Amino acid sequence: MKEGAPVPVQQVVDGLAFTVFHARVLALVAGVILLDGFDIQLAAFAAPAIIADWQIGSAALAPVMAASLLGMAVGTAIGGRIGDRYGRRAALIGAAFWFGATALFTALCSDVTSFSVLRFITGLGLGAAVPNATALVAEWMPARTRSYALSVISVGVPCGGIVGAALASWLIPAYGWPTAFLVGGGLPLLLGAVMIGALPESPMLLARRGGADGRIAALVAKAGGTATGPFAPPSIVAQGGHVLAPSLRRSMIGMSLAFFAALMAVYALLSWVPVLLTGAGFDMASAIRGAMILNLSGVATSFALTWLMLRIGSRRTMIGTIGAGLAALAFWAVLLHTPGVPRGAILFGVALAGAGVLSLQVLLLTLSAHVFPVECRSAGIGYAISIGRLGAIASAFGAGLLLARPNGLLLFFGLVAAALLVLAAAMLLVDRHLPTRS
Repeated sequence: MKEGAPVPVQQVVDGLAFTVFHARVLALVAGVILLDGFDIQLAAFAAPAIIADWQIGSAALAPVMAASLLGMAVGTAIGGRIGDRYGRRAALIGAAFWFGATALFTALCSDVTSFSVLRFITGLGLGAAVPNATALVAEWMPARTRSYALSVISVGVPCGGIVGAALASWLIPAYGWPTAFLVGGGLPLLLGAVMIGALPESPMLLARRGGADGRIAALVAKAGGTATGPFAPPSIVAQGGHVLAPSLRRSMIGMSLAFFAALMAVYALLSWVPVLLTGAGFDMASAIRGAMILNLSGVATSFALTWLMLRIGSRRTMIGTIGAGLAALAFWAVLLHTPGVPRGAILFGVALAGAGVLSLQVLLLTLSAHVFPVECRSAGIGYAISIGRLGAIASAFGAGLLLARPNGLLLFFGLVAAALLVLAAAMLLVDRHLPTRS
């Protein structure tokens, strides 16, 4: 390369070794998503206690479940655009402060209306965090570790569910459900303060803006590199930065449909598993621990499936996982419908459902960083997930209504199974899949 010729910033980042700098970036971003996942599921953890405290039925909480997801849909789309325009760093820190502060106020709620309003407002921050976290990690991690780092971020939501379930199963019976919201609000505020001084901006985004060669060189040096610039931004894939540019249109539609279907299936389980288990005779603490098992199995399976996806490609991995998820749901449904089944067997069914269904969301987030280029990565991920939130809203609201009907369990599992079939069709539509490794 001639002296003074621009150095592709993507090439510089790809060639870096994974250092303490990268570990710190990954830990901070993963921490935000962990707390995001904790706060997303707080209402589900608190639901049995709120139903008993306020003397209401499960259907009365359906607007609460839907409100947070609606806020997340709006927040994900807006947050993605903010991240592409003003920076991933600022958008992610702002999201942490937002959902932390509003979760604190939720502890003061005394009726369904105020609870629903605050869950919507909290959802704006929860939604804004995910696309910016995914983009920032994708744009800082070296090529050899990028997909695994994205998997760490992607499992942050179910890991937050695991931590949240463990804390809530102790806090709520002992101190009441508002205590869980105080903890879920205070931790993001503390992490946001730490990130102000420790989280770097995306080098890809800085190179695309131009005039930041010195800042990029300083960040690369902290990351263990020696490049001094000038730096060339990544090549343009989507002309004008539009997610519906001809080169992205088919994949954008497919990813949007995929997130819609996947989040419909995932949030039907996340929102209502504690209620399903209490209906099967579990006490409150055991039902919340069942939600922890659901999340834990999804996390453990996700890492194995990411390894598989990098070797056989994303399309075959997704289709195979969907088939396994359908089988797991059928098995668990039979267990719940059969009188006298031991509780351990029912929890084993929960674990299988988590492995086959929750892992799909993780795989989609990892794939989305490959599908969308840097010029519209946060926006593309944000728009696709926002459309996906509509599926989550429909399932959180609709599943509660279905469960209140005769044969409610059968209708509930039919809803989740139909969503997985739609997801399979969407994966056939996407044309920017991770390839099979030769």
